[in-house]
Amino acid sequence: MKKKIFGWTYALLVFIFLYTPIIVLALMSFNKSRYNTLPFNFSTEWYLELFNDIKLINAATNSVYIAFITAIICVVLGTALMLGIPEERKKVSNIVNSIVLMPLTIPWIIMGLSLLLFLMKLGLNKNLFVLIIGHVIISLPYAALVIGARISDMDKSIEEASYSLGANEWTTFRRITLPAILPAVIAGGFLSFMISFDNFVISYFLIPTGNSTLPIEIYSSIKFGFTPEINAVATIILVVSLAIIILIALLMKSSLKNIFRRKA
Repeated sequence: MKKKIFGWTYALLVFIFLYTPIIVLALMSFNKSRYNTLPFNFSTEWYLELFNDIKLINAATNSVYIAFITAIICVVLGTALMLGIPEERKKVSNIVNSIVLMPLTIPWIIMGLSLLLFLMKLGLNKNLFVLIIGHVIISLPYAALVIGARISDMDKSIEEASYSLGANEWTTFRRITLPAILPAVIAGGFLSFMISFDNFVISYFLIPTGNSTLPIEIYSSIKFGFTPEINAVATIILVVSLAIIILIALLMKSSLKNIFRRKA
């Protein structure tokens, strides 16, 4: 009993230590004081200031645009890779999985620097195409892991029944495989979107001159002088991230329920 109480108390203290700064940041985004001082006076002034800040709005628009394209590419590539791996050939499967997951083991600063040096060797300027490639490289493993897990749990006899009834590969994929893995595809897309949207290192090395993303703009704002609008934009990102996480959890939960129903 004592061990259980100690364990719960320790876990509670860890959560308080981790999440108290985030809660304080969110509260201070509604504080009228420019310098985050007490007493607390509720105000939405900094959110109004945020929506009038053209630099932050443009940076956020760029981040959403890059993250959306990255998510689409990662979902397509992740689904194609996971469906294309032959289950009966374990060596090929292990090699492909290792290549796809390798970016998880490489520090992002090394990845960004290597892509920048590669561009310089080719005599090219930093451009949006290479920036998206960098984001795809670091985001693809997350989409592939989620989609691959769902594909491995899928009942393959349904596809075999479709083939035996005369359906071709495209029809089977469109009407059988895709609906079965769709929750995982959506979840993988959301994960890739958030990894790309929050990324600072790759964007810092590869962003074209004259452009910016939201993480870079936040870093620049803090470096040259803190403004309360940063609290507001950080709170908005936090709320959106939590909403996406909850949505992913619900999608995966419904997917797991369908799996257990089929097996039953």
